[in-house]
Amino acid sequence: MAADYTRKQLHTLPSETLQQIAHYLYNSHGPSLNCFALVNKSCHDATLPVLFQHVYLTISNPEDLHRDVNALSSVLIRTNSAGHVRCFSIEGELRVPDELSSEESEYESRDYAKSMGHDEILGSDMLTDQRLSKHFVVSEDVIERCSNEDIAWAPAAEFISTLPYLTTLIYDCKNQFPPSLLDALHNFQPQCRLHHLTFRFRSLLRGIPEPYEMALATSPCLYKVKVEWSWRDSNLDDDSNLEAIMELAAGLAPHLREVEVLNNRPHEQASRRYFDRPRKAWTGLPGFVRGSIGSLTSLSLTGKLKSWSMTSEIRAWAQHTDFGRLVHLRLGGDYGLDDYSRLHGETIHTIAQEFTFPQLKTLQIGIDRVDMSREKPEYSDNVSHFFKLLEPLEELSVSGSFDVKILDAIISRHGQTLKKLAIRPGEGEWGPSNLPRRLILPFTFTEEHILQIDTGCPVLDHLALVVKRTHSDAVEANIYKSFGQIRSLRSLFLTLDCSEWRVTRDPDSQRDPLFDAFDRETYPRFDFLTKGSLRKMLSNCAVDETLARSIWETINRNKLGLKLEYLKLWTTGGGHWGNGSSSGGISKVVEHLSRSWLIERRIRDDERHVIDLKELGQRAREARDDADRNGYLRNVRAGEDVLKKLQDVEEESPTLQVLRRVWPRTEEGMDWRDDWSSLPLQV
Repeated sequence: MAADYTRKQLHTLPSETLQQIAHYLYNSHGPSLNCFALVNKSCHDATLPVLFQHVYLTISNPEDLHRDVNALSSVLIRTNSAGHVRCFSIEGELRVPDELSSEESEYESRDYAKSMGHDEILGSDMLTDQRLSKHFVVSEDVIERCSNEDIAWAPAAEFISTLPYLTTLIYDCKNQFPPSLLDALHNFQPQCRLHHLTFRFRSLLRGIPEPYEMALATSPCLYKVKVEWSWRDSNLDDDSNLEAIMELAAGLAPHLREVEVLNNRPHEQASRRYFDRPRKAWTGLPGFVRGSIGSLTSLSLTGKLKSWSMTSEIRAWAQHTDFGRLVHLRLGGDYGLDDYSRLHGETIHTIAQEFTFPQLKTLQIGIDRVDMSREKPEYSDNVSHFFKLLEPLEELSVSGSFDVKILDAIISRHGQTLKKLAIRPGEGEWGPSNLPRRLILPFTFTEEHILQIDTGCPVLDHLALVVKRTHSDAVEANIYKSFGQIRSLRSLFLTLDCSEWRVTRDPDSQRDPLFDAFDRETYPRFDFLTKGSLRKMLSNCAVDETLARSIWETINRNKLGLKLEYLKLWTTGGGHWGNGSSSGGISKVVEHLSRSWLIERRIRDDERHVIDLKELGQRAREARDDADRNGYLRNVRAGEDVLKKLQDVEEESPTLQVLRRVWPRTEEGMDWRDDWSSLPLQV
């Protein structure tokens, strides 16, 4: 009866109101939008502008491109939805016979992040490509108008011309942006914003860029670019793309507002020739007027930052764009590149002294207390002063060397306005060679710190923090309970830290009075590690569905104010001892136990709340497990199958001996992968 009444009530609502409901469901919970579309015809029609506002196309070859464009066009015609499309995304690689090599594509397929499931856990916005090594200024010729490759793009170009209200084209393909697409934008969508996520000049080494590259770079449609850059490439050729992008930002690209530079450092440690000569002087792009200042609203410097040169790089950017216009700023802080993606305290101090950011609303930054010569005792003061000088922010993400003084500065200055806050403490595992081994432990959040965030951040909607796992004990459980005190919180991302840095940085950590004779034995190959410390680490890494549900329920039983709608758990850090050591046998066990989870709240037709729970990275984990069990991993390289022999973890190995101390065998012959469970949360 209640469901029938609801259907009748929805039928009487204006279409504008139904569309607002559809937009809300789309942004809050996708499955509920599908249910809403099935209520009646009015609700179905109201979902169409939402469902088709952003359409996607993944390409691989001309035949599939033609087929997929036809299929997408047919759907838009059948639903009369071409006018709803506002954003069109193209990703992949268009492979035209005899024009593209297979080697680079195969290299792409061996993506470490995908093999570990990190792309699903972190998402493209958070994860920086961890494979950064190979990089070439010129890898293929500039695409020619009416070439076979350009002609192959004709279906996509024609499709663009049929979208009357397209506002954004997102291009994330390995191919150079084709002339046919650029012509379609200029002729049919002159107001469309082009987000070019694989931008780079390919003819800089030949002197003046070729005319088509300049036409693309100075297009009035170009709004955002992402470019990979290195001081010198894998062929030891100078890469001038950074200088070129700065000049585009300074006015050559009239509507360019967002720039992301992905810094790379290919082979610099393996070759002394990388630094054996100065770089060639940059002569500038045609038409650039020295002294011009642009007006970027978003600047992102990510990847493997050169900490010793970041001050000069930021000063160079300040000479090409007005920092007073920046709304979004990202300076390192990349997941997966922690030790390479942080600014030293002195660099942060210089930024605070020389620049102001009056319009800044969102900031992501990586910070480190050590520079190349010595530790800086004034580090915390410098970083705290930097945060206090900024105008109150709405979103802030900080990773790296963290302490209470920095936390106090963030909350006192920005707490009242923060809607999103992410803090990921960490210290470098490797210090400068001229310093003693670093003994600093990463900052650990306590229950009191969570309550401090609750008190100081009244409008906080999303929070991302690191929780130090302590074997599911009462201390760990109380931290989960404390998240329930944050009344405005609806979305929570917890990094479950299973690392054991105290093994190498706290001499007393392995003298546990509860260790028996087995626990006190030294693990083979690691004279710094006892089997007892390994046992404790493995028990922390074990995060199964039961524990994930228990964490969710613990938070929600204590939740005040708004209900928690979203919880992501990323289990990581296992096998890290604070000194950079790693072991294949330990890593395989850690990778299997360390499950990550996504839990979302959903409302059923009877208005009861249920949760959707799924393991993130499950497919990648199962592929690794299957490869280990079968002993082989199949890769495709240069067009032929290559079988790589893998060594599985043997039952008699030292790692599994320790694992069986935590989880004794329950059935003879059972694989260790099927014979464990998380320690229950002590609530």
